[in-house]
Amino acid sequence: MISTTSAVIIVGYIIATVLISLKINSNKKNCGDFSTGNRQFGWIPTGMSALATYVSAMTFIGMPGWVYSDGLEVIQLHLNYPIVIFFTIVFFIPIFYKLGLSSIYEYLELRFGVLIRTTNAIAFLFIQCLSSGIVLYTIALILVNILPLTIVQAIVITSLFTAAYSYCGGITTVIWTDVLQSLVLIAGAVAVFVTLINNIHDIATLSAYPEKFIAINTNISFQDDTTVWSGLVAMSFLHLSVFATNQLIIQRTLAARSVEQAQKAMLICGYGSFFIYLFFALIGILLFCFYDGRAFTNSNEIILNFVFNHTNPVVIGLVISSLMAAAMSSLDSAYNSMSTVMTFDIYKRFMRKNEQKSHYERVARRLSLLCSILIIFPSILAISNESVLKSVASLAAIFVGVRLGSFLLGMLSRTANEAGALIASMASMISIVCIDYMGVAWPWFALFGTGVFLLVGYTASQYVGSLSAQQIAFIDQQKDYYCSPARRDYALLVFFVATIVFMIFSPYLLPQLAARVFF
Repeated sequence: MISTTSAVIIVGYIIATVLISLKINSNKKNCGDFSTGNRQFGWIPTGMSALATYVSAMTFIGMPGWVYSDGLEVIQLHLNYPIVIFFTIVFFIPIFYKLGLSSIYEYLELRFGVLIRTTNAIAFLFIQCLSSGIVLYTIALILVNILPLTIVQAIVITSLFTAAYSYCGGITTVIWTDVLQSLVLIAGAVAVFVTLINNIHDIATLSAYPEKFIAINTNISFQDDTTVWSGLVAMSFLHLSVFATNQLIIQRTLAARSVEQAQKAMLICGYGSFFIYLFFALIGILLFCFYDGRAFTNSNEIILNFVFNHTNPVVIGLVISSLMAAAMSSLDSAYNSMSTVMTFDIYKRFMRKNEQKSHYERVARRLSLLCSILIIFPSILAISNESVLKSVASLAAIFVGVRLGSFLLGMLSRTANEAGALIASMASMISIVCIDYMGVAWPWFALFGTGVFLLVGYTASQYVGSLSAQQIAFIDQQKDYYCSPARRDYALLVFFVATIVFMIFSPYLLPQLAARVFF
């Protein structure tokens, strides 16, 4: 059980979330539609919501545990964000936004046909249900240690509470509660970091583990998951699928008031993602120093062990609130995006095509409650001794070839058709199963899966299938939707080079920087 102080902080966070939801729900005029909020948001709340959605409770628990085991080499997998966001801003966001889509899979029907649209929509629902289930399980692990609840009760209560406030205000509530949740997440992480620094009194403690500060591994091996090549090349494809072809993230940008605001919102992810993951990586190194390299059976226990046994009630309350905030920001986004896909890609497309907008609004809200129930089932099956973060990344990479390849093929090829894309989908999934059997590390799944999809999809389209007159017209039109990079976009490339240089010299820079600032 937790102390009164911790409980007050946690209850305060919950009350703030409820008040935001009630405030938005009380003003229906400013609430907007369930999926895009009438496109009323500026770039700051939109970007904070997208970043909060991406950085979940798994990051808070999993990243420090992973770095505790493998050192700062893990950060190599997160060096590619500026490149990924650059291409997302220039190519993907403009076309999705200017087409006025609610679901990005509507693009696939315009470009290919209904089968490839439906295939990708169902794949998204399946993957998101599994990954959200793991997020839900992660936060339930925390709650059972502080509340008189069973794991199943914690899972059900968390899911339904999150569904309740997201149901009321739709994407508008989701975005504004995500802003609150991102601030709470940062506060909790900073509290842990400061407490660790206060418990490590001598810079010599950090200097005793120089191997933990080595961030760049130039080993050329497809079996090693943390190399600079897997980070800069392979993981770029995985992260491009996450930020550019994922309804979960893109739906936030579709709620922005203009294309420019949507693009600027993604800049927050381009810069913020690296710093957040670096910050949690440094917490992992500090934990290793604090525990003097003590072995843990489960890496997910490390940061929780420190918080519950070596901090004060204020920090415990902040951390629990942070974990709840991180999990809920991912879950509310999942419910909203899943219900949007169910409504527009399945219900409207196949069942009721010509209803009023208000009808689809009601359907989307009700389906968000159904999603909150569906996610409960995989969360009960999510027990694992691996790093939670690593498990979800592996799961996403298995399907990334189809998710990213479908959109890239549609944008890069003028001759690719639906028959070729469907053949490519099968080939991509088979190729990933094969390289997994061969022992290839999971970050490479994205590159191989997407590469096979593009090669097979383009080649097969030359021999089977055809394009309709409407599809040919759309292909000619879509090139006009792309945007030329702005100066602010090129700054991402400069930042990309700077982060690589910094991490190359991290064994020398980070201990010295810590000595000057903290000791």
